[in-house]
Amino acid sequence: MFKNYIKIAIRNLRRHLSYSVINIIGLTVGLTAACLLFMYVADELSYDKGYKKSDRIARIVETEKGAEGQEKWAFTTYKMGPALVEEFPNVVNQVRLMQPFGHLDIEWKGERIAERSWVMADSTLFDILDFEFIEGDPNTALKDHNCVVIRDEIARKYFGDEPALGKELPFYQIEPLKVTGVIKSQENVTYRADLILSYNSGVLSNPYFKAAKESWYRFATTTFVELASPEDIKAVNQQIPAFVAKHRTVETPLGDPYLQGYEDIYLNSADIESGSDVKGSWFYIYLFSAVGIFILLIACINYVNLATARSTERAREIGIRKVSGAYKKQLIGQFLSESVLISAIAFILSVGLVDVSLPFFSVIAGKQIIMDADNFVSIIQMLFAMALLTGLMAGLYPAFYLASLKPSQTLKGEMSTSRAGLVLRKALVIFQFTLSIVMIIATIVMYQQLDFVNNKTLGFDKEHILVVDINASNVRRNFKAMKEEFSKISQVEMVATSSRLPGDWKHINEVIAKKYGSETDSLDSYFMNFDEDMMATYNLKLADGENFKGSLGSDSTAIMINESAAAKLFGDDDPVGRKVIVNDIPYAFNVVGVIKDFNYQSLHQPVRPLLIGYYQNPASVIDYFSLKISPNSDYKAVVEAAKGVHKQFDEYTSMEYHFLDDQLNLFYKEEIKAQRIFQIGGFITMLIACMGLFGLSSYLLRKKVKEVSIRKVLGANAYQLFIQLSKTFVMQVILATLIAAPLAWWLMTSWLSYFTYKVDVQLTVFVIAGLVGVIITIFTTGYQTIRATRANPAATLKSE
Repeated sequence: MFKNYIKIAIRNLRRHLSYSVINIIGLTVGLTAACLLFMYVADELSYDKGYKKSDRIARIVETEKGAEGQEKWAFTTYKMGPALVEEFPNVVNQVRLMQPFGHLDIEWKGERIAERSWVMADSTLFDILDFEFIEGDPNTALKDHNCVVIRDEIARKYFGDEPALGKELPFYQIEPLKVTGVIKSQENVTYRADLILSYNSGVLSNPYFKAAKESWYRFATTTFVELASPEDIKAVNQQIPAFVAKHRTVETPLGDPYLQGYEDIYLNSADIESGSDVKGSWFYIYLFSAVGIFILLIACINYVNLATARSTERAREIGIRKVSGAYKKQLIGQFLSESVLISAIAFILSVGLVDVSLPFFSVIAGKQIIMDADNFVSIIQMLFAMALLTGLMAGLYPAFYLASLKPSQTLKGEMSTSRAGLVLRKALVIFQFTLSIVMIIATIVMYQQLDFVNNKTLGFDKEHILVVDINASNVRRNFKAMKEEFSKISQVEMVATSSRLPGDWKHINEVIAKKYGSETDSLDSYFMNFDEDMMATYNLKLADGENFKGSLGSDSTAIMINESAAAKLFGDDDPVGRKVIVNDIPYAFNVVGVIKDFNYQSLHQPVRPLLIGYYQNPASVIDYFSLKISPNSDYKAVVEAAKGVHKQFDEYTSMEYHFLDDQLNLFYKEEIKAQRIFQIGGFITMLIACMGLFGLSSYLLRKKVKEVSIRKVLGANAYQLFIQLSKTFVMQVILATLIAAPLAWWLMTSWLSYFTYKVDVQLTVFVIAGLVGVIITIFTTGYQTIRATRANPAATLKSE
C-alpha cells in the first residue's frame, strides 16, 4: 500500500511540476533558515553545560549600592568561599579565581609576550570543574609551588608539537612557572583562561592581594561553590543574610550576597558585572526562535494554500477512488504521503544547503558554528524532525479536506471551492504577509536605531582617534617623554593621557563624593583622570569654569565635574570654586570646571555623575594615550610610527592599540547581529511568501481566463483588468499590514527598552513596510496578471 502511495505521489509531482518546485524550494529554504537559527539557539543554550557537576555548582554574587543604584558583582571576598564550606554542611567544596592585574609577561626568545587571559586558582578547581586534561594529572596540577596549567593552544604557541608537561615558562618579574598540565580548549564556556596559576605563585606579592586577603569587605575573587544537590542553592540563599551579618560587622554599602546557579550564568547575568563580556540574552533566543518558527510556518502555509486551491482539479480523481472502494483513511494516507515526499526531498536538499551556508551564517552570528563529526547526527536529526513535522503539518488539512469531498458532486462536475475554503486561503495568505511585514518593520526600526547610535552627538569626537594602552610601569614613569615622541609623528595633531576614555568599555572607578563640610550629602560617582590635553583631543566642552592648567602644583588638587554631578552635588548653586571630598583622600579637591555631559558609556545607559581629576591622582592611574590623527591620513603609517615610539620606552611588550570608533561599535554587537539576522530572515520570509503567492495567483488567474475574456469583449481595457485582478491580493497585504503593525510595535518597543537613548517607532515605518509589501505583491502577481489580460478572447471563449 505504501509503495503505491509513493508511486502515485511521484506521478502527481511530475504532472504538476511547477507547483511541486515552488513547494520544494519553499520548504528547502524554510528548513535551511530555521535549522541555522535553531543551531544558533542550541549553541547559546549549551553554554556551561559540559561539566558533570554543573547543576550543583554556583557562583557567589555580591550586591552593592553604587553610582547606578543597586549593582551586582560576580566578585566576593577572599574569605567567603572557605567560610561557606566550613559553616554550611551542604556546601561541600569551593574554588577561588583571581586576577589581581591586567596581564602577565612571558619572556620568550628575546621578546616579552603579554598574556591577558590568565587567572590564579585554588587547587580544588579541577575537583569542581572537570576540564579535559591532555597532559598532567588534574588531582595534583595546582598543588605544587609555582605551577601553571595551560590550554592546548598556548602549549602549541610556546612548545610547538613537543610535550609541555614539566617545562618552564619564564615570566617577567616573577620566578619561572612549571607546566603541570595541558587542558583541552573549550567552547561555549563563560570562564575561559589561557593560563591557570596556583595560588602559591610569586604573583601573591602584589599589594592588592595582601590587603584583600584578610578583608570581609573588599572584593577579590570570583568564587564558585559545589553543593551536595541542586536544591541546596535555594536553601543556602535563604541562610546567607544571617551568615553575612555574623561576619560583616561594619556598616558598608554592601548588601547580601547570593548564589547563582552555574548553568544560569551565561543567560542571566546582564545586570551582573563579571569582568567578562561573554554574556547571552534570553531576548535574542526567543526572538531568533520565533523567526525560525515564522519561516517554517510560512513554508507550510504555501503548501496548504496550493493544495487546497488545486482541490477542484483533483475532485474527479477523488470521486473515482471513492466509487472504486477507497476508504477515507486511505485517501488521507495518499495525500499525506505526497506532502511528506515533498518534505523528504526538501530535507535532502537542505542538508547540503545548511553545510554550504554555515560559514556565511557564522560570520553573521559572530560565532563559529560548524557541522562536524560531533554534531552531524544531531543536526540531521533536527532537520529530519523539522522536515517530517512540516510535511505532516502542511499536508494534514489538505488531506482531510480532499478526502471528505463527496463523489456525487465531484463526478457530476459540480465541484466548486467552498466559501470556507476561500476564507481559509485568504486568511493564510494574510497570515504569511503579516509575519513578513513584522520582519520588514523590525529590520527598518533596527536600522534606524543603529544609525541613530552611530550618528548621535555623544558630546565628544570619536573619529580619527588611536588609543594606545599603557601596560608597563616604565611607560607610566616616562609618559611625558613618550607623549612628546607621539606628538612628533607627522599626521598626529594632538596627544592626551588618561585613566579612562570617553566611551570607555572597561570598568570605571567609582567613588563617593561629598561637598566639603557636609557629612550627609554624598554622591556615588564615576571617576577618571585626565591630563590638560584631553579636552581638546576629544573636543569636550566646558559649561563653566576652566580646564586644567598643566601645572602639577595647582592641578593636583583640582577637579572637574560633569553637569550631572554638578546638579546632584550643588543643585542650582555655582560649583566652580567649591570644594569636594572624594572617598577618604585626606584633602579636598577644588572644582575648577564643569564639563557638559557626554556619553562616556554606551547609549544603553544614561549619563551618570562623573568626577575628573588631574593625571596624577590617588583615586586612579593613567592607562591610555589618545592620539588625534588628521583626517585622510595613512592610518597604517601612523600605527607603524606609534609602534616605533612604543618600542623606545617598552622594548619587550608589543603595542596594544585600537581605533576608538571601532571599539565603540562593540557596545552594539548584539544589536548589529540581530539586525543582520532580521534582514536575512525578512528576505527569506518574503521570498517564500512571494513564491507561494506566485503559484497561487498563477492557478487562480488561469481559472479566470474566461472571465477576463468576457470583460475584454464588453470593453474593459488592460489597465482596468490589471486593477480588477490585482486588487484582491493588494487588499490582503494591506490588511496584513494593519494586523502586523501592533505586533511589530510591541516587539520593537521591547527591543528599544534596552537603550536609554533611542528612536521613536513612527507611523512612517508601518507605511513604508506596507508599501514594500504591496509593491512586492504587485511584482509577484504582475506577470501572471498581464498574461491573463493579454489572452485572446476568441481562443479562450471558442470552447463555450
